[in-house]
Amino acid sequence: MKKINRYIPFGIILIIFGTLLFFLSGIDQFIRPFAQPILMGSSKGKDILFFVVFGITIILSAIGDNDRIYSYFMNLNIPKILKDNDFYLKLSLVLFLFTAVMGLIVEVYLRSTLGLNWNTILVVMNPTMTSTSILHSHLYKAIFGIILGSLLTYIPAGIHTGSSLSAYTPSIIYALFILIPIIYIAMVMSLQRRKWLSRVLLAFTSTLGIIGIMDGGLFGTPAVGGIYGMLIILFNGNILDGFSDLLSRRDERDIVKSEISDKVSKNKESKIRLFKKFLPHIALILIIVLRFSIAFYGACPDSYEVNIGEGHDLDTLNQYDTLNLTEHQNKTTVYLSNQYNEMELLNNLAISLEGKCDWYSLSWNIYSYL
Repeated sequence: MKKINRYIPFGIILIIFGTLLFFLSGIDQFIRPFAQPILMGSSKGKDILFFVVFGITIILSAIGDNDRIYSYFMNLNIPKILKDNDFYLKLSLVLFLFTAVMGLIVEVYLRSTLGLNWNTILVVMNPTMTSTSILHSHLYKAIFGIILGSLLTYIPAGIHTGSSLSAYTPSIIYALFILIPIIYIAMVMSLQRRKWLSRVLLAFTSTLGIIGIMDGGLFGTPAVGGIYGMLIILFNGNILDGFSDLLSRRDERDIVKSEISDKVSKNKESKIRLFKKFLPHIALILIIVLRFSIAFYGACPDSYEVNIGEGHDLDTLNQYDTLNLTEHQNKTTVYLSNQYNEMELLNNLAISLEGKCDWYSLSWNIYSYL
């Protein structure tokens, strides 16, 4: 009897759990406290996507464990580099960064077409409220929402597809979105024949990255986790493999410990190798610093600038501490007091402006959280 690959049952359990989240209400409330820190504001849709994609990724990582499939692939008449899983890891990292950075560029371009500053949160109101900004982008999510809506006849309440943004999304995003499945395929190729610790970590962080690039963008926690995971495997994979051996080969632990010590000792001989080991942590710190630098640099602490597109019946704004109001041809610009918390103001404006405009924007103010 042929032995079932151990990763397949694990992946199936994850997919079943994600499916239960889709059809049953209430379960997501129990996992929300655990999912929220890694998914940056967990929601039912992201929770479902995380478990299903994680499960599929784990299962697909086992393809190369089949000796017949692996032998067939290795005997293909293709360049040797295309048979190296580290090549696909590097490729997925490069494509991931390119796609994420292009998402930020398109965010800036979108605002310029609407006559807005780059440091604003754009909220599209019709048919459902969807927001996007450089610090938390939803442009790719809008395209994914359209695809999801065309494939599913039923989408439960609590799953926000973000498809409202598609009416304003520049066409280049559709072309860039094609890179996301390519990135995923490259990530799956990079998982083949890896030892269990590296495989599970890379599958986990790859799943975060794929979700993050659509929901959050480059500066979102999931995308940062994806980048960090890829760099960890790329520059510290041999250490993780050593620990995999240590945990798996119980009868040979002394030998494995000696092998890990030798690897660490050899790394100390080269400053370049030592730098590479710390490179993932340096990259993580740089992205976090860049994120907060942009947040503080683009903050408008003196007052909030609110731009309302195609607005009507705006008397509802009288409930806010309004400093100034200017009418333009297609939009209204309002300056509000800085006494409000940014997130609370964003949500309150969505309620006040529901059915009264096509979109509105809000300048961000990170100081309001301090």
